[in-house]
Amino acid sequence: MTKILVVIIFSGTIASTSLAGKATKWEEVPETVRATVLANGGTAGPVDIEDEKVDGKAVYEAQAKDKNGNVSDLVITEDGKLVTVKNDDAADKAGELAARAQKVLAGVKFSHPRDITHPYFPLASLDQDIMEGKEGGKKLHVEWTAKPELHKTFQIGGEKVEAFVVEDREFVDGELAEATLDYFAQDDNGTVYYLGEDVNEYKGGKVVSHDGSWLFGKDTQIPGVLLPAHLKVGDKFKPEDVSKDINESDEIVSVSETVTAPAGTYKDCVKVKEHLADGTTEYHLYASGV
Repeated sequence: MTKILVVIIFSGTIASTSLAGKATKWEEVPETVRATVLANGGTAGPVDIEDEKVDGKAVYEAQAKDKNGNVSDLVITEDGKLVTVKNDDAADKAGELAARAQKVLAGVKFSHPRDITHPYFPLASLDQDIMEGKEGGKKLHVEWTAKPELHKTFQIGGEKVEAFVVEDREFVDGELAEATLDYFAQDDNGTVYYLGEDVNEYKGGKVVSHDGSWLFGKDTQIPGVLLPAHLKVGDKFKPEDVSKDINESDEIVSVSETVTAPAGTYKDCVKVKEHLADGTTEYHLYASGV
């Protein structure tokens, strides 16, 4: 990662600092800082708190976009004062993304990518799964259906990788809200990768948006890691690493959960904590063989 030297003039004091921060949830960021972020093209999402201080004040860094869509970093002190705006160097950013992609794909081979046999994500044995519950007081019905007749090929390194396709249909209070085609592949070591999704959002029975759609090789050069081959507490990975708005960071927080659902009771479930692009947190539970 490129370190940018920032010279800050603040309250008559000149401070020279190389910023390297730690992601902080939006709701944990001071209100003064949040107001400055929103007033300067930023959105409600994770904000970095930097290791250095300016005149004894904590320093925060957040991404923002100008009216032309150009991305910059806002450097803000804890009292809400905008200290400086840093514009990313495109070449440095491209180099960083390439390094991250190389790290994810180091030594990866795909001999039988559609044979997804991960014990906690066995798509190869999937016909159709139906999940039901409530979210936000509304009835939720989700259908996952295998589509082996559909074929989608990705170029990963020097290999052509054919993905396993799953149709994901989501109904809210009985009305179709979203229909998505998801693309997955498993490497020879057993890690399951998420290679993208084609999204159709519905309202009143008609497609109104494709928001959230992305494909590896087109929108990002970094494939998502849905589940590592060997799961242990503390493992961290990114199912989506596309943009500021399509981004997710996951961490395994338990491998011994017991979960009771209408279909039965499942032991030794894996619990995954998900940090989403909008700054919220969700949890997913995976049962072996399901």
